[in-house]
Amino acid sequence: MIPHLAMARIFLPLLLGAAALVGAAALVRAAPGAEATAPVAEIYANLTGEVLLDNARVRVQRYLIAPGQSTGARTAQGSQLLVFIRGGVLTSTATGRAVLWRDGRVAWHGANEQDAGSQNSGATPIILEWVMIKPVAHPAAPAPGSPPKGYLNYPNIPGEDLLENDEVIVQRFTVAPGQWEGVHAHHPDMLYIHVRGGQWAARSYHEAQHSYPETSPDGEVGWMATIPLSEGHESGNVDHHPIDLLWVTLKQQ
Repeated sequence: MIPHLAMARIFLPLLLGAAALVGAAALVRAAPGAEATAPVAEIYANLTGEVLLDNARVRVQRYLIAPGQSTGARTAQGSQLLVFIRGGVLTSTATGRAVLWRDGRVAWHGANEQDAGSQNSGATPIILEWVMIKPVAHPAAPAPGSPPKGYLNYPNIPGEDLLENDEVIVQRFTVAPGQWEGVHAHHPDMLYIHVRGGQWAARSYHEAQHSYPETSPDGEVGWMATIPLSEGHESGNVDHHPIDLLWVTLKQQ
């Protein structure tokens, strides 16, 4: 999972607008210097988003759509991955077609795609996280000894392949209480997203087993450091419920 000494932690409010979810908070682990420092354009005309992570490769924005609320027109901001942290029913403003999106569903939107938006026609808030993939102006050579890009492999946990195209690989893993991932490597340019968070512990050949000081909340995102297989790195779920985790690997250097 995440080597805590390599990550900065930033607390962000997660305003959900529903009684059962009010008061939750999002804890974002990002690489030092990766925080957004300037206002960014909104994806939706009627909504104000929250920037969770902004670095040289991605920008992640969270939006909450209250019951009955319309997003307004959506403006393309480059190639984007849409992730439903809390799903629901969205009804297209243009066609009137209602679609049920479950927690953890993803969808890809190309750089030039725009639409009239949609309305939350369900009874609970919908929480979206948009991952904008930033273009690479000057591709860099892989760092010496870094693992090649590709699918993340947890030896102990089979993953679900959600999406792959020329730009990203998206995988989903469910880590049961007490389960450890198995020793694995992390490729360069990887982003993690907690659909459902929980309490993690970690260990490696050079680091004794320890729990992270804070629980990862639902919707947490972070940029992962590159870790070679020789480190013996793995993490485990020491909570009392499953952890639902997405990994997004950027395919372009």
